[in-house]
Amino acid sequence: MLFVKEATGAEILFRSLSQFGVECVFGCDHVRHMLDESSLDRLQIRYYQLKHEQAAVHAADGYARATGKPGVVLLTTAAGVTNGVTGAATAFSDSVPLVIIAGPLLSNQYTNTALRELDISGVMMPVTKYSTKINPVTDTGFYSSLKAALTIAADGRPGPVLVELTNETAPYQVKELPKNSRYTKTIASKPIIEKSMESAKQYIEKAAKPVLFIGGGVIAAEAAEDLREIAKKAHIPVVSSLLGVGSMDAGNPLFLGMLGMHGTFAANKAVHQCDLLISIGVRFSDRVTGKISGFSPKSKKIHVDVDPAEINKIIPVDLPIVSDAKDFLSILKTMLDYPKIRANSESWTNEAVEWKRTVPRFTTSNSILSPQTVIHLLNEYADKDTIVVTDVGQHQIWTAHYYDFTQPRTLLTSGGLGTMGYGLPAAIGAAGAFPGKPVICVSGDGSFQMNLQELVTAVKYRLPIKIVILNNGYLGMVRQWQELFYQKRYSEVKVCSPNFALLANAYGAKGFSAGTEEEARQIMKEAFDCNGPVVMEFDVEEEENVYPMVPPNSNNHQTILPR
Repeated sequence: MLFVKEATGAEILFRSLSQFGVECVFGCDHVRHMLDESSLDRLQIRYYQLKHEQAAVHAADGYARATGKPGVVLLTTAAGVTNGVTGAATAFSDSVPLVIIAGPLLSNQYTNTALRELDISGVMMPVTKYSTKINPVTDTGFYSSLKAALTIAADGRPGPVLVELTNETAPYQVKELPKNSRYTKTIASKPIIEKSMESAKQYIEKAAKPVLFIGGGVIAAEAAEDLREIAKKAHIPVVSSLLGVGSMDAGNPLFLGMLGMHGTFAANKAVHQCDLLISIGVRFSDRVTGKISGFSPKSKKIHVDVDPAEINKIIPVDLPIVSDAKDFLSILKTMLDYPKIRANSESWTNEAVEWKRTVPRFTTSNSILSPQTVIHLLNEYADKDTIVVTDVGQHQIWTAHYYDFTQPRTLLTSGGLGTMGYGLPAAIGAAGAFPGKPVICVSGDGSFQMNLQELVTAVKYRLPIKIVILNNGYLGMVRQWQELFYQKRYSEVKVCSPNFALLANAYGAKGFSAGTEEEARQIMKEAFDCNGPVVMEFDVEEEENVYPMVPPNSNNHQTILPR
């Protein structure tokens, strides 16, 4: 008699993922005890086992941002699901495609009362765009449900999708689970699109002071090359949000830098004085707009976004266009009269570019080793297409300003939620996406300690992550606010930290420290010659501030510049 082993939920899941072209999966379980020893190798799936579920979701997020493909993560315990909520919320805020597979992968796992009683879809509903519940062993629709989840995550406005696994056989599939409003992709009719495109063409060709404002939607739609072509031919100045950094080459004179609270002088002044603001793939967060009533007061506004809910939500616009950024830009570039645009706006463009030159981004510092210098030095040792991941804080803004990003998907950072602890696990995800390719993780002494346990994950898989810790002894951004707006009444901002170089050695990584520019150059050279993970700790000035800065409840042109 021939006995055929029944496939487990884990085997069915990984087999299906492999057929859909998934290359990486992240989680905290040791999946090899659920699968045959050679299954993962045969299926050509790289599985990365992290130490904490929040970090596992961030790693899938980093993979998704680096590649543009949905990141896949497994959460198989009740506490694991609740730990993963922060990662899901981070991805949801920044429109990152994830497939979160939550629930038991083994039949006996469902005896866990906590997992059985937890309302997984209810917990995840606010931070996912769609969810489905299915039994991978008994349900014939599992394959199609998983395929739909991968499609929905990346379709329209990207975001996290929940696939809840169950061992139940009840007819739960009959009842459709709640969908987030982002689930339905809005497609305007052809006559409306044609009319909108013609209107956009007229606005742009008549403008005397146009500015292109680009966000993460341009990168998500793979539209950076179309954007660069239009900017070059039309000679229009470009500004970006934090998540739009990389859409334009930082060295392009037309790129004025980042807009908003910590935006450059040139970017903020250009948007304040322009007569046409062409906003593509942005959501007008408070960190971009400053005081809403004073945001770009002289301009007509075009807003292009794939999600109609974002249009006219915060900033009233004159021409709303519901469209994918790639579709919009690829059509627009064929319609514009470029000589006419340049004739109308050439003097304005020359003036705006001059602001960038006369008020440089790089500022002097009184410290022995300034954080700006450290980021500036990274340009000398890293390749131009190196992926740079940051945590959240002052180091995040310094990196956005002083590192020369030339390509999209090379800056990975938490923008909307501002998740401290994002950097290291997201760097693991980016390194997993491109095996052997160096990845830089820039962090602070506060942020790094929120997920530093994942250093052992980087060591385990020998990932070439170069970790840069700017150690100023403070939660720097909070301290800066207390200094500037609360008369230096510091409260709960001093950070106690270990010796990060020695900690790296304890984990099995290389560790270096520096306190001067000469030492910084020396350890960077050594670090970038190493193959595995390296931690570089830089002791920088404690009370160094991020500039420029727009005070709260102020207009963006009311910028505080370094003294």
